[in-house]
Amino acid sequence: MKAALWVIGGLCIGSGILLFMPHYGSGGGIGVAQNGQYLGQASQKYYLTGYDTVGDIAMFSQGWFAILLGLTGVALMVYANANAWKDTNGY
Repeated sequence: MKAALWVIGGLCIGSGILLFMPHYGSGGGIGVAQNGQYLGQASQKYYLTGYDTVGDIAMFSQGWFAILLGLTGVALMVYANANAWKDTNGY
């Protein structure tokens, strides 16, 4: 049972990291948005806009789902590890 929680928790964390990264054309978890439209990563758009785009960084719905997946994965892994000392007789 604990091994399954570890695997599921790791998959949730990994999926959350992948969903949080911006993807070209489709947006991502976080990126530069103007008028509600995804423009890309801030580091890539700096030279195109001519100004610092940090003020235009936005979180998209995929980003909130990625954060939820990450927190769920961490919770599962902490729960699986909470009583691991019992399996080793205190060592």
